Amino acid sequence: MDSHSLKIIPLGGCGEIGMNMTVLCVMDRYYFIDAGALFPDASLLGVDLILPDTKFIDENQIQPDAWLITHGHEDHIGALPYLFKKYPAPIYGTEFTLELIKSKFEEAGIYDAIFNLWNYFDPVYFRNMKVTVFPVNHSIADASGLFFETKIGNILHMGDFRIDYSPPEKSMTHKNVEKVTEGKTVTLMMSDSTNSFQTGTDMSESEISPHMIDFLDKENGIVIIATFASNIWRLQSIFEAAYLTDRKIALLGKSLLKNTEIASRLGLLNFSNNIFIEIQDIYKYPRNEVCILCTGSQGESFSGLHRLAWNNVSDFRIDEKDTVIFSSRIIPGNERTIESLITQFTRIGCKVITSKENKSIHVSGHGYQEDLITCINTAKPISFLPVHGTYRHLKKHREIAISCGVSPDKAFLAENGDVVVVGPDIIGVVDSVSSGRDYVCPGGIFSQSSQIYKDRVALIHGGVAVVSIVFEENTYNIIGEPSVAFKGIPLNPEHLAKKVPLIFNNVYESSIKKRNFNEDILQDDLRIGVRRFIEKRLNFKTNVIIMFQRI
Repeated sequence: MDSHSLKIIPLGGCGEIGMNMTVLCVMDRYYFIDAGALFPDASLLGVDLILPDTKFIDENQIQPDAWLITHGHEDHIGALPYLFKKYPAPIYGTEFTLELIKSKFEEAGIYDAIFNLWNYFDPVYFRNMKVTVFPVNHSIADASGLFFETKIGNILHMGDFRIDYSPPEKSMTHKNVEKVTEGKTVTLMMSDSTNSFQTGTDMSESEISPHMIDFLDKENGIVIIATFASNIWRLQSIFEAAYLTDRKIALLGKSLLKNTEIASRLGLLNFSNNIFIEIQDIYKYPRNEVCILCTGSQGESFSGLHRLAWNNVSDFRIDEKDTVIFSSRIIPGNERTIESLITQFTRIGCKVITSKENKSIHVSGHGYQEDLITCINTAKPISFLPVHGTYRHLKKHREIAISCGVSPDKAFLAENGDVVVVGPDIIGVVDSVSSGRDYVCPGGIFSQSSQIYKDRVALIHGGVAVVSIVFEENTYNIIGEPSVAFKGIPLNPEHLAKKVPLIFNNVYESSIKKRNFNEDILQDDLRIGVRRFIEKRLNFKTNVIIMFQRI
């Protein structure tokens, strides 16, 4: 690849929502921006986590100068414990972000990482470039955008952002963009496209608290609130609402407990310890004096909300007097699991409130169209690259950028694997590299195209038949009856065992005529023959293993 250009290569987050990862190439140096993961849906049986495919990095023997992390959401740091082991380099991030990463690394047994703290608006110098970090409004504390300055062009990377006009961060995204880019050229602007179809702007995070107070005050039973454990601003609103309505809070969920501890230690959360109780002590209080704050707003199995729905919490059960509030948005792909949870709570008799029915219980962390336009007009970029969204989200965001005055031939559309050149000349997409997904499974990490993963999927859907045949030494005369074992196949193995000699004789007569005949060919032909026999009776393909033995 050309070592004298300024390139952007997204490996995740372009053409999809989540799993954000971008390779920044500044002449002959490489930097990795974020390392996000995705959680699998119900269709990916046996997959624990989804990571960006890094085959391109391996093929080109790339080692990064640094990991540059915008914020601490899972779709930006979830893959880091796996990828850091392959590509160790200093990690740069804001304070809360680094604490979340450190916690993940401890669980993964990584103790040799070098962490460097970003300070907002203080430039950090690398070989060939200068980086200035600035705060953005988002649904997690210490979220940031990055401004890269090089001799051959400047890139504004917005991270995930919105504009909050009464922000808990104490500053507004577009004002910080103005500060960091003032008097400088923005060669390329990379901007979050998640909400590019949402018109206007969302309400402020500060407007959530009065509505939470209202819910906690008027409901007669326990109020269960599910939200993202990383949304420190939302946790603060709920803590304040509980305090003002004399409700005790029980925290349910490992990540919620961890993030609350970290945020409290860093001074990001302000609360009285007197409002907290243990989940097992709920019975000591009237139900209208309790609020359960839990994880699981996306329907995750084994989360706090999931355990409550199916009564898997010791010494406590919810009932028809209780209220469940989903203080979150539905991440695309999670609709079915969330609907299952809602149905279960409804079956119990609970009142269920989501942001669909009541928009006052959740604020998006991603900018609506008005926010996107404001930031584009503030940055005044020469060229534009929408990121963080499906293709239709990216396309819509590109149209918005053009309406703001970006030249159509400088407003690019790129998906994962596309190579975008913006310096010294602004060219756009010039090539594509290998990209895709890697699956974290029991026993290892496998590419979605790997034979091992394909075999596992085939076993899930088709079961397996094992046929063992014993021959006389140096002949193909079968001794005894073949042994047949089935897993996941609704057929009598004895029935197949009686048919195997006939199938074998037919296959043998055909295979022996082949010019390159050998035992491996015979074994494979018999495998196909047995599979066809099963397919005719059951109308689905299965996996067949043939074993030859000689006596």
